[in-house]
Amino acid sequence: MYCKVNKTDSIRFLFDTGADGSVININSKKKIPLKIDGKSENRGSNGMNPVEYSSNNTVEFGNIQKTNIQLTMIPYNNANFDGVFGTDMMTGKIIEIDYHQKEIRFYDENDPSINFSGYEKMKLHLIDNYPCIESSITANGKEYSGFFGLDSGADDALTMASPFAKKNDLANVMKKVGKATAQGSDGSVYEMPVVLCPSVKFAQKYLYNVPITLSVSTEGMDSTEKMAGFFGNKFLKRFNTIIDFKNKYIYFKLNKNLYSEFN
Repeated sequence: MYCKVNKTDSIRFLFDTGADGSVININSKKKIPLKIDGKSENRGSNGMNPVEYSSNNTVEFGNIQKTNIQLTMIPYNNANFDGVFGTDMMTGKIIEIDYHQKEIRFYDENDPSINFSGYEKMKLHLIDNYPCIESSITANGKEYSGFFGLDSGADDALTMASPFAKKNDLANVMKKVGKATAQGSDGSVYEMPVVLCPSVKFAQKYLYNVPITLSVSTEGMDSTEKMAGFFGNKFLKRFNTIIDFKNKYIYFKLNKNLYSEFN
């Protein structure tokens, strides 16, 4: 989505439910008037790294203006976006992600005009500020369940956290079909095995033969013991979604992307 940052228009943001803070790609900071005024630690999917940040920024999108926004500087190398739109800019609104119309709609909380018909309502859990739902995968007749993060900023289908994958020996439970290379916000590039999962239960629906990656990380979010895994946008795009952060509910409805290829 395109936003205006400190009056500079057409700044392209990746809409990322897996990021609890917003980011400017360090390669794009010359486009935007920013005052660097602090340093912090960024926790990426595979590790930690020190980063600079800029405070007290104004971000505008549609007819909404957010002030006092902190923007962290992260190098995304050749990524084709200028920044990451994190959940810090999503809260305070009910958000509808409509893959049919290719629109993201921001509603006032408790807006009576929101159409929930056809949606499956689920409890939204926030684990370390990460939006999660309860879900499960099945292989060889056994169900593996837990909390799964929702990461619209990831372009894979599903990544299993390394402790969960190791504990349940998922590398040997499912058929290996390939490998994937990923880059996290911490700048690390790492390789993971890809296995074919026979069945994924999500929002009371079952999706079959889903290629999933098995993290081997020892640091970062992918090494968490609090979550089983993370659904990426290659999976999430099959469901139109309404997110209600205030009341901690999330709604899913199957869409035309259901039968699109995973690979």
